[in-house]
Amino acid sequence: MATHIPTTSTPFLSSIMQGKVSPRRAFLAGGVAATASAAVMASVQSATGASFVSPDAELVAHCAMLDALEREFLATDFGALPNTPEGDHAEAEQDRISAAQRPIVDAICARPPQTPAGAVAVAHSLVLWDAELFREGGPDGCTNKRLVAALVRGLTGRAAA
Repeated sequence: MATHIPTTSTPFLSSIMQGKVSPRRAFLAGGVAATASAAVMASVQSATGASFVSPDAELVAHCAMLDALEREFLATDFGALPNTPEGDHAEAEQDRISAAQRPIVDAICARPPQTPAGAVAVAHSLVLWDAELFREGGPDGCTNKRLVAALVRGLTGRAAA
């Protein structure tokens, strides 16, 4: 049985590439696609008996862990956390999430991606982490931010600002 792997010829992916899908929905679709890619790879591996493991499998997994922690950070209403005599709960929660992210970021930065999938995973993590990336990388931004934003747009399929 052949496994169907979607390409940009599918209607949804084409609409993402043409900028017809909101950036939020496109980003969420990217996370789903990364998870699906891992599942497809596992099913292809088990179906063929092959022992291929992507050189970026660990990198993609680290990006998924970082993204999960960043989504937790973004979803937390720090203003609603109490400030008690024991301490500032908002700051403690921010510190907890940041401490969990630090070794993951270290692992991601320890080696460059070796495959397109690894580069795309890192780019999606950067977009989630740095909400200001595309604003600061606009035509009036400094050269390094503009170039980083251009690279990330190319890897994530986002339209120019």
